[in-house]
Amino acid sequence: MSTSERRFRQRYDASPLKLELRQLNFFGRAGKRHQAIARDFSLGGASVISPLRMKPGKRLLVAITSDDHRIQAIPAEVLRAEPCEGDYLYALKFSMGQVPEAASRGAYTVLQRLERTLKEHVATP
Repeated sequence: MSTSERRFRQRYDASPLKLELRQLNFFGRAGKRHQAIARDFSLGGASVISPLRMKPGKRLLVAITSDDHRIQAIPAEVLRAEPCEGDYLYALKFSMGQVPEAASRGAYTVLQRLERTLKEHVATP
């Protein structure tokens, strides 16, 4: 692991996933859905490319879809943002503590299944 590595969990290629981002406004209401490209995924967050311009600290809801699983609204926060070929590359941290415990457990289970699917995708030649 390099010294500039910031995540503690293993990352997986997230190209098979479809992502939608919804920015939360000042009152916590979700805005319009925007497509994003997933670069990598871990249980703690993801890196995504989006044309949206957001600052670190921005709160979002993230919808993730794979061939086998779908999760509608994972709370997340933008940790880092940098320009990337006309778009922006974002490091997102999932914020499971912002939802009730039962919902958090359910979402975490789906995230684990997504991770397992991505891990199997990498292992398949």
